[in-house]
Amino acid sequence: MLDELSTIDPVFSSWIFLGRTKGTPLASLTKEGLVRLIADGVDRGDNDDSPFPQGGYTFGASNGQKGSGHGIKVRIHAGNTLTANYRANTANLTTEQLNETNDSITGLRVLKPAMLALAAAWNATWCGTAPWGINDFETPHSRPWFGLEWMTYLSPRFAPMVTPPRSAIVERLTGGGLLMIATEERFETNNPTHLSVARDIEAALAPINALPWPPDANDNETN
Repeated sequence: MLDELSTIDPVFSSWIFLGRTKGTPLASLTKEGLVRLIADGVDRGDNDDSPFPQGGYTFGASNGQKGSGHGIKVRIHAGNTLTANYRANTANLTTEQLNETNDSITGLRVLKPAMLALAAAWNATWCGTAPWGINDFETPHSRPWFGLEWMTYLSPRFAPMVTPPRSAIVERLTGGGLLMIATEERFETNNPTHLSVARDIEAALAPINALPWPPDANDNETN
């Protein structure tokens, strides 16, 4: 995943692996050392801190530029085999708050291929990219929901269930995945047109949101 991200933009470089207790420069780690740190991120029991691998493994990475405006953090929770009313396995990439120094890395040129890199690396069911604050415009739901996003990706299994709205920018991806984008501009929650198209995309996801949760219970996919 990190190798693929590094081909997108120089901001995805100089990674620091974020383990359970500390950060370690990725370049200093052997494959065996990386395996040990990932293993150390195993879920642990609430009472005795004993390893609970059924709950998966949590780890991540940072580009070490926090506070510069170009800070990037990736956080992974993978390998969870438990069924729960939340997104059990996740891969998240976050930037720092939008500012005058990170304009070049918070647009479609960088965030679109970055999202697709995460989706491909972790065999994701669904991926979304959106600005902080978009949740303020969503209707609350009693279960996990594939909702308002700037960009929405669906895996090859679920893509055929959706008829993309005419208002969206639509890409059919190699292998059968589907990408729907609300705008080629940076998504602004105060832009009625951006929100309108995002709502059209959310409405198109109704067949998937109507499935029993989790929709990929029999798949080895990350939602």
